[in-house]
Amino acid sequence: MKVGIVGLPQVGKTTIFTLLTRGRVDTSSWGGGRDAHIGIAEVPDPRLDRLAEIVKPRKTTYATVEYVDLPGLSRGEGKAALEGRSKEMAAYLASLKNVEALLHVVRAFEDPSLPHVEGSVDPARDIGVFELELIFSDLAVIEKRLERLEKDLKKGRSQELEMENEILLRFKAALESEHPLRELELTPEEEKRIRGFTFLSAKPIQLVINVGDQDAAKIDRVVEAFGLQKQAAMPNVGITAVCGKIESEIASLPPEDARLFMEDFGLPDNAVDRIIQHSYDLLGVFSYYTAGEPEARAWTIPKGTTAVKAAGVIHTDIEKGFIKAEVVAYDDMVGLGSFPAAKAKGVLRLEGKEYRVQEGDVILFRFNV
Repeated sequence: MKVGIVGLPQVGKTTIFTLLTRGRVDTSSWGGGRDAHIGIAEVPDPRLDRLAEIVKPRKTTYATVEYVDLPGLSRGEGKAALEGRSKEMAAYLASLKNVEALLHVVRAFEDPSLPHVEGSVDPARDIGVFELELIFSDLAVIEKRLERLEKDLKKGRSQELEMENEILLRFKAALESEHPLRELELTPEEEKRIRGFTFLSAKPIQLVINVGDQDAAKIDRVVEAFGLQKQAAMPNVGITAVCGKIESEIASLPPEDARLFMEDFGLPDNAVDRIIQHSYDLLGVFSYYTAGEPEARAWTIPKGTTAVKAAGVIHTDIEKGFIKAEVVAYDDMVGLGSFPAAKAKGVLRLEGKEYRVQEGDVILFRFNV
């Protein structure tokens, strides 16, 4: 899974990036540059930890999320792209081409030493400002493509070009009404035809409200605390919160000390768990597991994935040569400790290609190549 970290300047994006990647990427020399930076975050997974305790594999491999940290996007840069006078959005589009979702960091903390680019702290306003920049950027892409389509259609009409033109005109109308493309319902055919475009407002977006120390206890009710009910009701939008300054400090502490500090500040859980779980919920994905002597591993798949497609996530050869999936529910595997024991108790199931994998399934694939 690949997620782009975006937002206005000076909102704490790099702080969140450092939290998620647990400081594995040196950010000390980044300064105010315009480069994108990439880091990998391991997905905390107590179920995988428990499986590893039971199976005792030589290796334990967690699911990962790749985060792309982008420089701040200021008011007007998207509109400048629409007017054909900005290179910033071109860099944004290139960096975000393959991300599955956006993580929009929104400033909700006061800091006199770090003036807000909009002059005051107002999360709802900033969300709207940034959304408009994405909308302008998408309009620029669509208008450029429509110009080309008009020329191509004059040379010779085709069903393919006419359908693309129709879809883009519908998108253009939505954007001109200041509605992001993620609000539109698309048919599978429409999704297929626009897959090659980098429409930023079409991507699911997770709003991460970065609160100040005095608001740490409001993290689990941030929607009400900052008046974000309208944003919370929008399709393909998720909202969570962090207290970047405090949680960065807590992340560097030993586990027991970290737990005590979290209790003192009224934090319900740690920032990494909170953000990643909300990302999983937003994208509709979950983990299933493989567990044996060589390795215990978590694999991330979309809800509704069939057994044969889940096998393909491990290796295409397993998908091609799929025979059966031996499936044990997580609780049964933890209780019994192995596939043979689960089989002896009658809780191991043999499933075919069309079986819909369930969250927490522990699976052994039988295949022939």
